[in-house]
Amino acid sequence: MRELNEELETQLLWEHLKEEVQTRFGFQVMKSTQVKRGYLNLKWKIETDQGVFLVKQYNKERIKKYDLRTIHTALCTQNRSFLADIPCPKLLSNEGNLLHKSSSGELFTVMRFMKGSLIKPGKASPEQMESLGQEIGKLHRLLNDGTLPAKSKTVFQIPALQDRLDYWESVAIQCEEQDLDHLRTLIELQRKATINMGTLQLEHLTPGWCHRDLWVDNLLFSGKHITAILDFDRLNYDFIELDIGRVIISTCLHNGALNVEAVHAFLKGYDNTNKLSIERLVTSLKLLWYMESAWWISIEPHEGEPPKRFQHEMVWLAQHLNELEKMLGWKKEAAIFMF
Repeated sequence: MRELNEELETQLLWEHLKEEVQTRFGFQVMKSTQVKRGYLNLKWKIETDQGVFLVKQYNKERIKKYDLRTIHTALCTQNRSFLADIPCPKLLSNEGNLLHKSSSGELFTVMRFMKGSLIKPGKASPEQMESLGQEIGKLHRLLNDGTLPAKSKTVFQIPALQDRLDYWESVAIQCEEQDLDHLRTLIELQRKATINMGTLQLEHLTPGWCHRDLWVDNLLFSGKHITAILDFDRLNYDFIELDIGRVIISTCLHNGALNVEAVHAFLKGYDNTNKLSIERLVTSLKLLWYMESAWWISIEPHEGEPPKRFQHEMVWLAQHLNELEKMLGWKKEAAIFMF
């Protein structure tokens, strides 16, 4: 019954947005297909008398976590990236706006539909990764060309080591109180990994404008090449290494093994436009784990398949943090990481 109600609500929402789109852009929508991917936001592919487009509706609860000015910056930057020949969808403007508000208060965007196929997590080929690395490198260079001013602080404020250990201890206590036996092993793994990782040298990190949502559901490929980088909504000022770590773990970790050849291919592509060493790549993965482990290893249940995948990635990283240098073929005596 609940699923039927959700389907009806979605259909009614689409009928409303369809009317809005046709009125604002002068389209005649001939066919629409819901695109069921991503997290919470709803999307429809529409075939019109003026071409093929994608309509994206922003989930009302999720959007509350965002500053609409930041969304506006992200959307404008997406269009600037399109004009710079970075593969991403061009957003359509109406009365100077890229983010539109319907008569019933629904926020949505309309963009050109991008051709290409999703890949499964961890299944990117070396050729695809080299192509992706080159485009991500170009994107990072564009985002940090001075058009967007630097901010005084990054979105992710790195917690002190003791604060993070205190956090895992508090989560462990909550597991005990709520008899969440299935989580105790995962929490202990994160706590031990935090102790064993040591320290992370902040001076080696790179604050800058980042996409901040580079995972397989936001990437389209055709054959050996990347055809689209999607969903710029979370774009903000953060550590560029977080983009690198997120895209590597999402595209190259499969069945408990990291595709080292594909990782090196990404590095080769990225290095065409921005310098990227194995050392920095390892730091990227460690920093990603330090941030996201507290998101996905939690007593709070997460709905949908993506969070399960993210949790698996955090568990794998916790298990292999001190093996990454050797795994990726980089050795350095007394390599230490400082918080």
